[in-house]
Amino acid sequence: MSRFLALIFAAVLLVGCASEAPFRAPVSSASAVDTPFNVSGRLSATLDGKGHVANFDWRHAPAHDEVAINSPLGNTVAKVLRDPGGVALLADGKRWEADDVEGLTQQVLGWPLPLSNLAWWIRGLPAPGMDSRMDADGTLEQQGWRIRFIRDADEQSAHPKRVEMQREGLIVKVVVQSWQ
Repeated sequence: MSRFLALIFAAVLLVGCASEAPFRAPVSSASAVDTPFNVSGRLSATLDGKGHVANFDWRHAPAHDEVAINSPLGNTVAKVLRDPGGVALLADGKRWEADDVEGLTQQVLGWPLPLSNLAWWIRGLPAPGMDSRMDADGTLEQQGWRIRFIRDADEQSAHPKRVEMQREGLIVKVVVQSWQ
């Protein structure tokens, strides 16, 4: 029996080693440059106990964003387009427009997607030019959001594997599957 318990304990330790750890960015946001990237993954949002899950493909450039929200089968069900003139959300054959993503997604989805700051947060960095506080455990507080950056414990990466954001009963999680 003690050998069985020892095996279980060893298995738990191995699983713990293959688990997650806080991500800490290798550079500060003061020296960070907003570079283009392409990222895909999963997005979940939970507001007051009701949740939504989707896949996404995001093409980011400093002045432009295109986020395709996809069904589990890979069909694009919505697109968010941002440029210096504003932002548009395309879904169900309709087009909504606004000055910023947060206001538009609040209006259409019922919760704000902080896309402007997420371009920094997905890299594990605070958005530059805004007040922020980094806790000892690596949790960032910025613009009313509490953000945790998580990496796979057994892998070193220049970016977090998961970003969890919380604000006023809303939890948004972004899990990166591919980064370019």
